[in-house]
Amino acid sequence: MNISRERIQENINKIWIKKWEIARGLSSREIFNSRLFPEAFPVIKKYIPNKFKNLLDAGGGTGKFGLKLAQEFPESFITISDILDESLSIARELAVETGIKNVWFKKDDILTSAFPDNHFDVVFSDAMIQYLQDYRKAIREIQRITKPGGRIVITAVNFWNFHTLYKWLLALAGKEYQYGYEKSFSKQELTEAMGKEGIRVIATDGFYVGYGIFRLRSHHQIFRFLGRLINRLSKILDKFTGRFFSKNFGFDIVVVGQK
Repeated sequence: MNISRERIQENINKIWIKKWEIARGLSSREIFNSRLFPEAFPVIKKYIPNKFKNLLDAGGGTGKFGLKLAQEFPESFITISDILDESLSIARELAVETGIKNVWFKKDDILTSAFPDNHFDVVFSDAMIQYLQDYRKAIREIQRITKPGGRIVITAVNFWNFHTLYKWLLALAGKEYQYGYEKSFSKQELTEAMGKEGIRVIATDGFYVGYGIFRLRSHHQIFRFLGRLINRLSKILDKFTGRFFSKNFGFDIVVVGQK
């Protein structure tokens, strides 16, 4: 990693440290009911095998996905990793608050992961690679630590969502995006990147079409209404189109692979 990449990553980490400081005061109820999570989790869960021994939530942040999966699969063991102590601290507090025992926490940099080869039955990563300039290296590490035949589930911000237009408009106005560097992926781009690292893609999906609009509510309350309206309309249309709109225009895309 060159110096410019290191500096960019340092800035991203600083931004997220501030975000986690704000999140520290939230209860488990508030975190698990945050606007995006209830939309995302049912989609993620359907791609997690019914039986597995161990799962890694890589770059798990507050640990909400890993902890919820630990609740749903009490006979399995979940590891939540992140590069920041601040996020892992929140995840540990959530585990205590919810009484979840089948979970372990590990500080780990996914670009140089300390986990051994062929270790996990499932590796899941939500919205992490979009903050890494060398995302191919992260995918390579995810492939390495997954067992042969194991499941890999990666989500990332979708290029074909309203959110991309918002970031473009910010750039045109000379304003900085609140999360700093963030790459938006098309399904094809992420699918090809995973394929080049030896992962056989078996499914793609997406969720929450309206979130790119809804999250602008801090600018004006009309976006709260529009985001909810767009999401409801997309769900109605999904019923007749095999989830076409969520899969292709959701805020996040989901790419599922097998090693």
